[in-house]
Amino acid sequence: MLERVIAALVIPRFAFAVTASRLGLRDPALAAALAPEPGGPPRVGEPSAAASTAGVREGMRISEALALCPGLALLPSDPIIVSSANERLLERIEALGIPVEPAGPGRALLATEPVELLYGGRAAVLVRLQEIAPSSRVGAAPGRFPALAATRRARPGRPVVVTGPAVREFLAPLAVSTLQSDGAVPGSLVTTLERLGVDRLGAVEALGRVRLRDRFGPDGERAWRLASGDDPTPLVPRTPREPMRETITMPDATTTEGALDHAIRVLVERLLARADRQGREPRVLTLGARLVGGGSWCVDASLREPTADPTRIRLALQAKLARLPAPAEELTLEITALAPGNQQAPLFREDGDVRAARLAGAVTQVRAALGQDAALQVVPIDVDSRLPERRYGLAPG
Repeated sequence: MLERVIAALVIPRFAFAVTASRLGLRDPALAAALAPEPGGPPRVGEPSAAASTAGVREGMRISEALALCPGLALLPSDPIIVSSANERLLERIEALGIPVEPAGPGRALLATEPVELLYGGRAAVLVRLQEIAPSSRVGAAPGRFPALAATRRARPGRPVVVTGPAVREFLAPLAVSTLQSDGAVPGSLVTTLERLGVDRLGAVEALGRVRLRDRFGPDGERAWRLASGDDPTPLVPRTPREPMRETITMPDATTTEGALDHAIRVLVERLLARADRQGREPRVLTLGARLVGGGSWCVDASLREPTADPTRIRLALQAKLARLPAPAEELTLEITALAPGNQQAPLFREDGDVRAARLAGAVTQVRAALGQDAALQVVPIDVDSRLPERRYGLAPG
């Protein structure tokens, strides 16, 4: 049986690099970090290499960051331009025929097996990935977590491949903070382990599965499994799609209700008139704005039910637009999720079928708004166990 291998591509400080490039800042010695998003908590975003050397970390309070680096410059965050750059990166990877699962800005998980014969082997595929983004770090390993960990040892132009027998040895010296990559385990658990003096993945594995589960529950057991190189989570490639996006430039930067309402009306009409929608109803939309003074703002709007009714869509968007933090120079509206087309309701349905359909619709809505892991189903694991928490578990439905 062939070893299941997942590749990972990571561009360090992707969001900062994209934002700085747009502002024309190319000094590698610049001590800067992304400012908090408008309306968000007062914490800095990604720092530059110079700021990171001074001790500034993403998520740090602004006051603490300025104390560590008094000359720190805060660049206005621009999630729209970062999202666009990330989408272009994913499209370039998909153009090679490689299935891709997004893992965050400048981060992607990949399946190399479908194209290894085409390009002449796994090593050749990794070289082609490196050519897409010369500053990227590429790694491959039997699992999502080991693959992302491999990128920490990789360097531009030098991919790192970890085989199955060497995974534990490779992971052992890595810092315990590696467990936070890809949201693998909660940050609070990592902080507790560090305070207890457990600072390496090898030390986490040495504690044993039972001890960690007894102390931290399922998160502790998952931390042990990841530290041991056991990550069976499958790759879930995205379906390539053509973006359905419309943009309107405001003649005068404004936040007046009338002007914004008219702009939303125009954007909704343009989107619903697009032929590539193929009659399918929008389920999730993303509303974005380029702000006066630099930076941007965006928010997702999940509809209670998929609909192509312009009035209902505008009502959902107006509630989000009320949170616009500053005058907008430009508004963008994009359909990010569509309901399946050609749905025909049955003529007669039992009461149980009606409830099941409503429940399925509610679950789909929750997942569209909060992610696939927001709604899980209970599955039997060891129903005869004396420990209640081992009898059943949660899994995606």
